Amino acid sequence: MRRLELARRIERIKAEGTSAYIRHRKQTPPYEGSELIVENKGHVFRMGNTSFAVGFGLNRPTSFYDLHQMEKWVRGKNVSRLHVEVCPLADMSLIRLLQERNYTLDHFLDVWLLDVNTFVFPDVEYAVERVNAENVNEWARSIAAGFAETGTILQETIETAKGFYALPENQAFLVREGEMAVAGGILAIQDGMGELFLTSTIPAYRGKGYQTQLILERIAAAKAAGCQYVTVTTKVDTASGRNMERLGFVPFYQKSVMKSPILK
Repeated sequence: MRRLELARRIERIKAEGTSAYIRHRKQTPPYEGSELIVENKGHVFRMGNTSFAVGFGLNRPTSFYDLHQMEKWVRGKNVSRLHVEVCPLADMSLIRLLQERNYTLDHFLDVWLLDVNTFVFPDVEYAVERVNAENVNEWARSIAAGFAETGTILQETIETAKGFYALPENQAFLVREGEMAVAGGILAIQDGMGELFLTSTIPAYRGKGYQTQLILERIAAAKAAGCQYVTVTTKVDTASGRNMERLGFVPFYQKSVMKSPILK
C-alpha cells in the first residue's frame, strides 16, 4: 500500500503541475494546450500535436467508457494518437482495456525516488542561482538552448520554461559559466513531494558537472521546504538517469507509454 500511495503522489504532482501550467498559458492566447479530467481517475493533456494521459488506474478502475471518452476528446483536438502512461501499480482494468483496443508500446520511462531524510550531501562547493524577474529571460533561453536538438532555439520552448517558472509551487535554478547562463532546472513541490524537471544544459557546456550542481541544489531546496521525497522521471538508459543513480536516487518504477492506433 505504501508503494501505491507514493506512486499516486508522484503521478499526481506530474498531472496537477501540467494542469496548472496549461491554465496559466491559456490566459495568454493563442496558446492551444488543453486538458480533460476524467471523474477523478486521471488527466488527459493535449500539448502541441501530442496527447497523453497520466494517473489512470491508480485511484479507481478504468472503464471502457472512460477510454472511449478520452479517445473521442483527442480526435476532437485533431490529434492522431493518444499516449497513455501506465504505472506498473495501476489496476489491471487499464491494461486489459489497452490490450483490447490494440494499444502498442511506444517507449518506457524510468521514475526515480530519493528519500531526502537519508541523503548525505557531498562536501563540494557549487554556485547555483535562484531564478527571479531579473534573470528569468536568460534562464529560459538557456533551457531552450539545451533542448534545441537541431541547434535552433524555439520561442515556444522559451515560453514553456517561463510558463512553468510562473507557477507559485515551482522554484527555478540557474548555473552560469562566467557571465553565461548555461544550465537550468525546476523543482516542483506538492504535499511533501518534490519533483525535478525541465533540466537542461547547453550542449557546448555539458560534461562539466552542471547537472549535478542543479540536482544537489534542488534536493537541498526540497529538504528545506519539508519534503521527504524527491522524484524525477528520465528516459531509459540516459546520462540523466545515470546521474540520478550515482547521486543516490533509486529506480522506483518504470512506466510503459502505450500508444493508440490512429484515431480516425
